[in-house]
Amino acid sequence: MQQRLLTLLSEQFQPSRRLGEQLGIERDRARYLVQRLIHEGYPIEISKALGVRVEPGTPLPQVLEPLLRGSFGRPYRYLGHTTSTQDVLRQWAEEGAPEGAVVLAERQSAGRGRMGRPWISAPGSSLTFSLLLRPRSSIALLPLAVGVALREAVGLGGLKWPNDLLAPDGRKLAGILVEARMGTPSPGLVILGIGLNVRPPVPPGAAALSEFGPVSRAELLARILEELENQYENLSKPECILEDWKKYSVTLGQEVTVRTPRGEVRGRALDLAEDGALVVESQGATERIAAGDVSLIGRLGG
Repeated sequence: MQQRLLTLLSEQFQPSRRLGEQLGIERDRARYLVQRLIHEGYPIEISKALGVRVEPGTPLPQVLEPLLRGSFGRPYRYLGHTTSTQDVLRQWAEEGAPEGAVVLAERQSAGRGRMGRPWISAPGSSLTFSLLLRPRSSIALLPLAVGVALREAVGLGGLKWPNDLLAPDGRKLAGILVEARMGTPSPGLVILGIGLNVRPPVPPGAAALSEFGPVSRAELLARILEELENQYENLSKPECILEDWKKYSVTLGQEVTVRTPRGEVRGRALDLAEDGALVVESQGATERIAAGDVSLIGRLGG
């Protein structure tokens, strides 16, 4: 019943009585279901005078579907609260979800970023979602391709190697997590996680996209999925990905400290290698640091 109610909500206020009539229940029961949806994390507003609506720009399935231009985001699961969209999508993938399937949650109790760091978000404040990919070739440049897609969709900021989008003032706007299971008899399985700060509240020291102009989360999600699909197709054209990433880079030419399985590497970021590795000049020598290092990306199921 709650999911049926969710499909009836829109950005326009509706009286609880009308919602109840559409569901075939009493007004008080409809109000109770609305409160349950709010408790579960859905960004819903209540006005005594006007009724009930979702916050404008909320990526409800019925709002997102008309905005999609490709196959990414079809099918789509929109959740108020879950442990981690990565875990939910992994289970869905094991049940046969197709490439391009997306799970988005307003709030996660066990969301994670790169290297196991937690990713925290509040309802209505971010776009926190996971995308299922079943690649048939190398994914070495995937983190860089995703970064380019985010930058193209958002329209501002710079890319920090290998997987962050920074605001123009250097604060973090978005992070990328790539979890992969390759080398098995079945097709390669990749679950791509993205967390993008859209509105306050945001973690200390981070930025929100709304600080730089108005934004609709539903429209932004549709643009991101479109750009992700474009860049995913470009994995067969590594030179394009590398060229675009360098154009937006805030890493190259800077002094960097990078954690690797062998310890920290400190030096000057000189360039990207053909496989996306960062070329660093350190202590008079050059060292290649792979963007696809499993200690940075991790693996599903192990």
